[in-house]
Amino acid sequence: MDQHTFVRLPEEAQDIEVGDIVAFGASHPCLTFDKWRQILLVDDQLNVKERMATYF
Repeated sequence: MDQHTFVRLPEEAQDIEVGDIVAFGASHPCLTFDKWRQILLVDDQLNVKERMATYF
């Protein structure tokens, strides 16, 4: 749905709260590059390491 998503969690996932960070990947890079002027490169702890401009 373009810029929206739905998340379905198992019942045992009771520790998820508003404000938690959810990391995911893009399923189709063309949509990402078309919609966003820049993307962020992060490490395993989600610290931003680099900001990259997109040219599409």
